Amino acid sequence: MRQTLADKVVWITGASSGIGRALAAEAARRGATLILSGRNEGALRETASLCAERRRSGAPRRPADAILPFDLADPSARQLAARQALALFGRIDVLMLNAGVSQRARFTETSPEVFDLIMQTNFGAAVDLTRAVLPQMRERNSGMIVCVSSVAGLMGAPWRTAYSASKHAQAGFFSSLRSELFGSGLQISMVYPGFVRTAISENALSGDGGRHGELDPLQKAGQAPSETARIVWDRLEAGALDIRVAFDFKARLGVFLARHFPKLFVRSISRHGGL
Repeated sequence: MRQTLADKVVWITGASSGIGRALAAEAARRGATLILSGRNEGALRETASLCAERRRSGAPRRPADAILPFDLADPSARQLAARQALALFGRIDVLMLNAGVSQRARFTETSPEVFDLIMQTNFGAAVDLTRAVLPQMRERNSGMIVCVSSVAGLMGAPWRTAYSASKHAQAGFFSSLRSELFGSGLQISMVYPGFVRTAISENALSGDGGRHGELDPLQKAGQAPSETARIVWDRLEAGALDIRVAFDFKARLGVFLARHFPKLFVRSISRHGGL
């Protein structure tokens, strides 16, 4: 049976920009009540204003969206945020785990602290927030947990050892959890974006934790976040469990070669990565 976001409480992390902001705006258009999280409160308020605009045309009265800023990399902060999120509306129907940080540095030049920060932000936080919201979903035998991964969760790439490791870890965790929850009424879905026009590469971390500051050419020419969000919500409402979106020929070829012809893949991706 097709699901709908109408009247659902949707908690979105990484909602301050990029795919997260677009997912929030599209969810608002479909009638969801939102909890918007990220580190930048000002940017979250901009997202909330955008969501309000998307609802103006004949939307019924509903609770105001909530802004819940916190640092995903801080275990105590994310545990507190989870308790606060659950208290806001009494339930969470959809947990959209979208927040993440990328990397642009060789493994040998990446400090252990930066590596661990990326793993905590992308993987540890996803596990902790899932652990926090899962009991109330199981009590109601209803709910959706969605993790936004990356094409880097389907294949490795140079300059992204920590990022790719965190995305592969997400895939393993949520695939296993999906099996454990089979028949429970809960939907556990993974989203694998290819190339979307966001600032994730500009905000990626260098080996010492500094900002990379450059936009990857493939992202510069990538899919608009609004189109990505529309496709993702369409497929989630239809019950899709694994969603690949914004996959151009290069992304499809890379995943195919990584799985079936690993020697050819590593030669090609190394050359593409400037090694």
